[in-house]
Amino acid sequence: MGLVTIDMETFYSQDYSLSKMDEVSYIKDPRFECLMCSVKIDNAPTEVFVGYQDVARRFAEIDWSTSVVLAHNARFDCSILAWHFGYIPKMYACTLSFARATTHWVIGRSSLAKVAEYLGLPAKGDEVLKAKGKRLADFTDTELDLYKKYCARDTDLCHAIFWKMRSRFPASELMLIDMVARMFITPQVRLNAAVLRQNYDRVLADKADALARVSEIPPEVFSSQPKFAALLESHGVEVPMKESPATGNQIPALAKGDWGFKELCADDTLPPFVQLLLAARVSEKSTLEETRSRNMLRLAETGWRVGTGWAPIPLKYSGARTHRLSGDGGANWQNLPRGSLLRTAIEAPPGWRIVHRDASQIEARMTAWLAKCNVLLDAFREKRDVYCEFASIVYDREVTPADKLSRFVGKTAILGLGYGCGAAKFQKMLFIGNGGISFKVDIETAEVIVANYRAVYAEIPALWQYLSYLLKQVVKLSRRVRYERMPYGVDYRHIPVRLDYDSFVLPNGLKICYPHLRQDQADAQMMYTDPNRHDPVHIYGAKACENLAQALARIIITDVAVRMRATTGYMPFLTCHDSLDYCVPRSEAEAVDAELTRQFAFVPVWAQGLPLDSDGGWGRNLTAAERRDNS
Repeated sequence: MGLVTIDMETFYSQDYSLSKMDEVSYIKDPRFECLMCSVKIDNAPTEVFVGYQDVARRFAEIDWSTSVVLAHNARFDCSILAWHFGYIPKMYACTLSFARATTHWVIGRSSLAKVAEYLGLPAKGDEVLKAKGKRLADFTDTELDLYKKYCARDTDLCHAIFWKMRSRFPASELMLIDMVARMFITPQVRLNAAVLRQNYDRVLADKADALARVSEIPPEVFSSQPKFAALLESHGVEVPMKESPATGNQIPALAKGDWGFKELCADDTLPPFVQLLLAARVSEKSTLEETRSRNMLRLAETGWRVGTGWAPIPLKYSGARTHRLSGDGGANWQNLPRGSLLRTAIEAPPGWRIVHRDASQIEARMTAWLAKCNVLLDAFREKRDVYCEFASIVYDREVTPADKLSRFVGKTAILGLGYGCGAAKFQKMLFIGNGGISFKVDIETAEVIVANYRAVYAEIPALWQYLSYLLKQVVKLSRRVRYERMPYGVDYRHIPVRLDYDSFVLPNGLKICYPHLRQDQADAQMMYTDPNRHDPVHIYGAKACENLAQALARIIITDVAVRMRATTGYMPFLTCHDSLDYCVPRSEAEAVDAELTRQFAFVPVWAQGLPLDSDGGWGRNLTAAERRDNS
């Protein structure tokens, strides 16, 4: 395969730009104009082609069926390549994805300019800033010549970054980067505009009701940090905290610029009324749910070469520190509420079916496996109802699946207490609820449940202690101080990580990075530097357990997608942390689901003894597939 590195330069203006529009709207807008494109074939000198016709002529000369196309943001450049020029290559590669998985956690940015600077490459240049508002006909010969050199330099930098970073990525991750790009560039499913309109109308009606409730709250509550914190807590929200620069005490982090508040505002799993309270705090006019519903409805009404309503799904490769994918593009497709009309609106084309499968309790299973907690592992292997079993211990009576409320407590505990969650947070988790169930307990009851969990599954708190020890060894390693593994009653050599400077190295070679990991001299807490945040981030054994369990679970799920592509030729149109979704011909749905079932049960060599299981089915839309409609 040949490597074709490209960089597209397109018209943009004050009111028409990617800073104000999502990529689909921008690329398919009538104002779109391809100004130029630089092309580098393997290691040959970079050439620049100006104007649509000149670019199209050069593209026609390339054998895309045997080419790997590389760009710094492949999702953008290669969507133009597909949607405006009609070419789909054999494979996509993306240095922006490379950067997100590596340098981003050190420098806090993944732009071509910042990555090139960090790697010691030539400066990117700023000619693109001078092109604002200019059509191709508006450039002078001198301006055009400078812009062409800028465009060529971008391609050369992208090519250089690729070869500097390529060795850090195994073949499975390169395939995943390609699949994530294809989820957007070559959409497989459609959106039902009528269903989305129904959902949007419901969201607006719910918002009107919520606004009426919000209007009854005195305005001073929204302007007072303590009062607003108390309001959020009354709705079960864990208020983020920060250190006061004046007193050193912990205070609510609810200012617009506080990182914790920003994360809270971006959490679209919060109840709509809580989202509206947060929106009112920053004087926003829309909730996350309203914005997402509106964006998906607009996408459903977008026209394509073949029909309307196709759904390009934008996801960030390695969007999280644990390398899990994350939502992007104004509609977080990974957090669509279960059973909602948003999921029902995602439909397979006529004659096709959506096949959905998710790994059962994979993070809880992974945590139990890391801890060698045989009580839990045996229950998972024997397919027992671990939620009911733990709830039976809590209530000192037999709890069955028919006792939905008690089982919900057990489920929340099994899925939520493995990462060091305390009683206060667990109390709020029960109150916020999930799946339509909410349960209010007093703090004393929450304390008893947490204590029971840590006693029954004592190996898990022991794992937290061990991981705390490993974090300290990472600090010693970074300072080139010799360390040895701490002797423990449990043999933890099965944990598939090795230590490196400021990081845990995962079995696929990627790292969980903790930049400038250190131990605070005053309180001995471990902390690291996040380049996107003002304050140091504290890290401890239970949090490291969460990072590790999620990172390893992510590898298992995405490796399923890689193997499915190799065995069936099909690629997912969506993945949501522990699940994969496919669109296949109706005649193949049952066979694909059977192969998915087999692949989800496959245990990698680095996780021998990990009990894996999955659940799923197929149907005409995503909701039907999740409910195992199988028709």
